[in-house]
Amino acid sequence: MNNMLPEDRLTLAYLQLHPLEAARQLETLSAHEAAMLLSPFPPEAIALVIEYCLPGPAAKILAGLPPQSAAKIIEFLSASSAIGVLRQLDESGQRDLLDRMAQAVSANFRRLMQYPAHTAGSLADPRVLTLPPDISVQEAVVRIKQDVRHAIYYMYVIDRDAKLEGVITLKHLMVTDRDQPVATLMTRQPVTVSADATVKEVLQHPQWARFHTLPVVDRWGTFLGALPYQTLLGVERTQVMTPPSGSLSEVLMQLWEAYSLAGISILTDMVQSLDASPKDHKPLLQKE
Repeated sequence: MNNMLPEDRLTLAYLQLHPLEAARQLETLSAHEAAMLLSPFPPEAIALVIEYCLPGPAAKILAGLPPQSAAKIIEFLSASSAIGVLRQLDESGQRDLLDRMAQAVSANFRRLMQYPAHTAGSLADPRVLTLPPDISVQEAVVRIKQDVRHAIYYMYVIDRDAKLEGVITLKHLMVTDRDQPVATLMTRQPVTVSADATVKEVLQHPQWARFHTLPVVDRWGTFLGALPYQTLLGVERTQVMTPPSGSLSEVLMQLWEAYSLAGISILTDMVQSLDASPKDHKPLLQKE
């Protein structure tokens, strides 16, 4: 950092102040150019921008950096972004990066990678700060101050086997007698989300009216991470904006059906011209 060139310092300031705009610019570059541009900067600064990149471009950019640097950058990403990037890689690429990460982080990512994309298990953030039930409030506050970056409003209490036992709010901790055990303050049997649930299923959870974040557990009650409502909305928005898979003609067919309900058939000729072979120009759809 101290040896950074003046122009690099200026670029770093831009990355930190305008990560979304920087991500958009990076996606216009080749993966090699983007990697070269980012290489002088610390992993946490690069992660701030990569967070806004689409998974495909992000994975290609990270592939242009030294593997150890790429692994460190992924550690700084949100869980959903990190899993999204890792899913872009083949098994050997995933394994290589995971092996280079801190053991606790890689263990969580490996577990999350077992769940299909767009399920609660794949989207939950495993790095939120958790507390054991057998410490005092004073000890809990110290832990929060040491890892404030991963502390959220809800503190999830897990036992030594990572089973979710309860939840307590940050506000509650701050106004309680410091000598009181965490276990006596937590709300037991908290509302949870199944790791196997799809985005659509989780969005229909009735408890979003009360909570902005819910804990995700597997079938054995193991805490996998926290899932904010905003994360779900972002994924749902992406799914809505993503065109259906299949050929272009299939997409146009669906559009034609929708428009034809209103008596509009202007897409018919487009579908015919795209799907008709040179040898046989039989129309797929008849004009009304």
